[in-house]
Amino acid sequence: MPGADVFSSNKRKTLNETLGFRYDDSHNSRWWLKDKSVVPAVRSVLTAIDECDGPSTHPDCEILKQLPDRLILRVRPPDSAPQSFVAKISLLPHLRERLKYHIMKNDRFGFAEAANLIIAAQRGLTVPGVYGYGRIYGPFGLIRKSIVILEDLAHHVTIGKLLDLNRQNQSRCADMLGWTIPVFVGLYNANCNHIDVNLNSIMFDSKDDNKRGFLLDFEYARFYDKPSIEILMFEAAHFAKCCPDRLKGDTINNWLAKLLDAVEIREALSREKAIDRFNCYYSSGRLSRKERVRIH
Repeated sequence: MPGADVFSSNKRKTLNETLGFRYDDSHNSRWWLKDKSVVPAVRSVLTAIDECDGPSTHPDCEILKQLPDRLILRVRPPDSAPQSFVAKISLLPHLRERLKYHIMKNDRFGFAEAANLIIAAQRGLTVPGVYGYGRIYGPFGLIRKSIVILEDLAHHVTIGKLLDLNRQNQSRCADMLGWTIPVFVGLYNANCNHIDVNLNSIMFDSKDDNKRGFLLDFEYARFYDKPSIEILMFEAAHFAKCCPDRLKGDTINNWLAKLLDAVEIREALSREKAIDRFNCYYSSGRLSRKERVRIH
């Protein structure tokens, strides 16, 4: 069994080492960037946020998701930038939220995701590149917005959408489900509890013959010092529970068998125990975030 989250107290060092270029902007913001080439992207994001706060959106900004506490934007590049990028913004509109955020330290929204994505990449997982992390400050030095600037996977499609498009062809869906196995093997080898691997958190480029799956949404991920079949069976079951209306039971069982083969769980007793844990998580009700984080 793995021990405590080995990176919980080291996220700031990890982020500082990887995003080593500092930039302060007149918007009362502070940034940790990959290098100075990201500064134009920061300026575009700040302009887009200002526009999105108002009655109209910035012409070079596409809102991908908008919730009371989250805003995800695709921002088109300025002339000097080679590609578009995604900005994930945590919104803290109320004083109570800002005070709570102030004491969260290593688990702050945005900061935790940026650090976790960097750790995930270092551990061999295929994830969006992190270009920068920033904070916009309000009165009394409290953070009112936290922002992560990420690689844009604009030409990728979620596994959920791919399964939906092919739901009438069970054989094709089984093939696509097989594409996800390297993602779960990667999580196992990286000693990572992602906590929410779902149909929207794995993306593929349909033109990529290697079918390399990108894994998203590492806000609450935990990393440990050794692999855990318990975590793997939870992650697999959590993902499979999203699929019943798209996949038959035999398809999921065959997928699980291939996953266990891929992580070399072949001894009969160990395999039976792993399948029992999968079935337990698969048949249980939805676990809370706190319960999922504690699985190790």
